[in-house]
Amino acid sequence: MISVSRTTLLACGLGLLPVSTLAADKPATTPDDCALIENGVARLACYDKIFNANEKQATASESDVKQAKEDAAEAVPVLKQKLPGEDASGDADEEHNAMQNLLQRYLAAEQAMFSFSGSFVAHRPTYILPITWMKNPNPDASSPTRGPADYDYDLDRKEAKYQISFKIPLLTGWLNDRTTLWFGYTQKSFWQVYNQDDSAPFRETNYEPEVFLRYQTDWDLGPGTLSGVTLGFNHQSNGQSNPRSRSWNRIMGTAAYSYGRWLFMVQPWYRIPEGSDDDNPDIEKYVGYANYHAVYKLDEDRTFSLKLMNNLRSDNNHTSVEFGYSFPMGDTIKGFFQYYNGYGESLIDYNHRIERFGIGIMLNDWL
Repeated sequence: MISVSRTTLLACGLGLLPVSTLAADKPATTPDDCALIENGVARLACYDKIFNANEKQATASESDVKQAKEDAAEAVPVLKQKLPGEDASGDADEEHNAMQNLLQRYLAAEQAMFSFSGSFVAHRPTYILPITWMKNPNPDASSPTRGPADYDYDLDRKEAKYQISFKIPLLTGWLNDRTTLWFGYTQKSFWQVYNQDDSAPFRETNYEPEVFLRYQTDWDLGPGTLSGVTLGFNHQSNGQSNPRSRSWNRIMGTAAYSYGRWLFMVQPWYRIPEGSDDDNPDIEKYVGYANYHAVYKLDEDRTFSLKLMNNLRSDNNHTSVEFGYSFPMGDTIKGFFQYYNGYGESLIDYNHRIERFGIGIMLNDWL
């Protein structure tokens, strides 16, 4: 089971996951009625209504709040259960729906977090790779319109890489309970921390704000479930001036499909034309027109992820791949290994093939 503490910080994904439906089939009048509601968020809302949770929070003393937190902390170990199907004697249907059940629990925790606090919640994975190694760094960055943008220092093959990602609900329950408008933000940085001779500069930082509408589908489709779809506007840039400036704007959609312990995501985009002022007019020749994700949940603390990009050209075909594996390391964080081979890892290197290995910690995973 995904703990609430992890959902406050999260990394595929996810922005594309749907919001849980809050309404029960009929009004509940007793705690026993609430217990029969399958949806976790709706069940929690039912208990809040019956026990007048809002009024009690408003009138609670500091000692009452402190005691409630201590009781909740003691209950956390009980909540850390295995995924459906991890028990060999479990039902085959639970194993078949393991990923979909995991998504529902994630969504319930996500809904609870922003309902209670209005704070940031998980988006894409958040990780820190204190040490990465590049086989072929790009000392001569360039684009057709901006020309060469050489570094004024020698690149070190070793550098740190990190990504932070969060989202904020702007409108919930808009149109219906399954639809939410989000603002998301992802930042990815490449830091030459081991290049002490040149004052350890930040080589590149990519900023990616976006606004997107997410709709919960939960449609049974073939052997799995179409879990959710999104549509929105995405901007990505490196915040540099010419000749190092790189940026683009896209209309992006996402479809998420779960089957067994697998989650598959297709994220196509349409690039908004920029005319003669384009920093990187040929970027799609290298990264293509979509991201393709596959996430496999081995167990609660181990996740495999794979991202593919391809330019869909018969001549000068370019494929990029990013592989990630997260594993338990202590009680609160995970270890994380990442391998990248291809184009578009960063905007400054969009037209240069990068091969990178990195090891570090995963603060928030896809799920």
